[in-house]
Order: sequence, then C-alpha cells, then structure tokens
Amino acid sequence: MSPAGRPALTTPDAWAAAALDDIEEAGVRGLSAQSVARRLGVSKGGLYHHFADRRALLRAALERWERRQVTELSVRFDAVEDPRRRLHELLVYACVEMAPTIILQFMAAAEDPDVAAALERSAVARLAHLRRIFVQLGLPADVAEHRAVMAYSHYLGLAQLRTQTPEVLATETLVLEHVGVLEAALLAGTGGPA
Repeated sequence: MSPAGRPALTTPDAWAAAALDDIEEAGVRGLSAQSVARRLGVSKGGLYHHFADRRALLRAALERWERRQVTELSVRFDAVEDPRRRLHELLVYACVEMAPTIILQFMAAAEDPDVAAALERSAVARLAHLRRIFVQLGLPADVAEHRAVMAYSHYLGLAQLRTQTPEVLATETLVLEHVGVLEAALLAGTGGPA
C-alpha cells in the first residue's frame, strides 16, 4: 500500500484517467509522471510498470479521452431513436453537463502530433455523428454538413467563451436558454416545432 492508502500498483486506465485530470488542470505541456503519480498516491516509478515514458502515458490518456468522450458518447446518443430528441440531448450534454476545459487544453497543444491526431479523429467522428442527425431530420446532405460544422464549431467556441468569460453565460439557466436558441437555428427547415 502507498502512503495514501492506495494499492502500490495501479492500472494503466487509472494512470490514463489521472493523466487527463492533470492535463485538465495544467495542460498537455504540464503533464508529468510525478504529478500523475501524486494524484494516484503512488511513486512515479509505477508509471513504468505500464508505460515506456511520458509520451506513452499521453497517448493512453488521449485514447481514453477518445473512447469516453467520442466513441462511448456516440453510442449513448445513437441509442436515442428520435433525431430531434438526440440533437437536444447532445446539445444539453455538450453545452451544460460537460466541463469544457479538456478540449481547450488539447486545442492549445495541437502542435503535438499525437494531440493533433486525436483532435482530428474526434472532430471527424463528431461531425459525422452530427451530420447523421441532420440527414435523419430530412435535410439534404450539403445542408446537413453545414449544420454539423455549425454545431461543432459552436461547441468549441462556447467552450472557449465559458472558460475565458464565464460571466457571459453565468448560470445554467442562461446556458439552457442559449442552447434553445442554438437548437432552433440548427433545426430551421427540418419541419415541425423546434
């Protein structure tokens, strides 16, 4: 047992999760074996039971983020049959429930090739998911593409705004009102009430 009362060896996924927490607070450049080990309550030597180096830990953290925030969320929202309801739930999750900082930390480190590749894969997957929703709502493919880009760009911009200028949408009520306006704009021309 470690001094913190945790098992001396932790799983690779625990290291990856702690690395994401580290990145959320200190950015990709601030990721270190020492700080992640401190979060886990183990020695930094424990890292080398699972990973060759910090780079391998970063890759594991990126893989975990993609799995949890892209792949698993896509499955979760695809289970909502009604595309109008799916869009609503997705917007509420992305704009209200999800903390926006990790994507901003990754975007700030986009010069790192592993981070850039993960951001590209996630953007492609998220845009494809949004595009499917808009096509299912009856929009032509070209319009669905533009709406997908509009929705995803809005998410990224809103994450930046909420982090840098939190007073603009200071309460959950204001964020939900904003989501309603965004949703109405995205649903324009799909038929039926927004």
